[in-house]
Amino acid sequence: MDRARLKPTPDHHSKGFTLVEAMVAMVIFTLGFSGLYFFFGAAQQVIAESEKRMYLNLMADRIIETIAAEGMRSRTDALNPFVTPTQYSGSLATCSYPATDSRQLWCNDLNANIGPLNTTTGLEMRQVDITKDSTGLIINVSLVTNGGTISSYFTRKLRQI
Repeated sequence: MDRARLKPTPDHHSKGFTLVEAMVAMVIFTLGFSGLYFFFGAAQQVIAESEKRMYLNLMADRIIETIAAEGMRSRTDALNPFVTPTQYSGSLATCSYPATDSRQLWCNDLNANIGPLNTTTGLEMRQVDITKDSTGLIINVSLVTNGGTISSYFTRKLRQI
């Protein structure tokens, strides 16, 4: 046998990766994935908050449109908000209205879609206020959730036809 063949050549030692190189590559890979995981979690939270904000806006609009539709009732009907504005005003914090009351439906929908009102912080609110003036009704809808960080405020003036 030829001894020159058995000796490793300098090129033989430089092939492949050392354990240190492999560990450094794994650390870099782990840091990159950790960053992606963090941003994915943050993006999920932003999406959830956007959905709540969108729902609050839709709900506030729905409340105002319901009151406007009820305003088309006869001028003598007690369910007409121009006759009895207090029928639609009130807090939506607790769902203690009769089952046929619109406020009960609104409160149940809010609880089902964004969760019950958190009263411990004092920063959340669910309120519908109707004020009758000489020219019509002023409707204010205030919906605040998520510890006060997500809110929707709608105001509309209705005139009776």
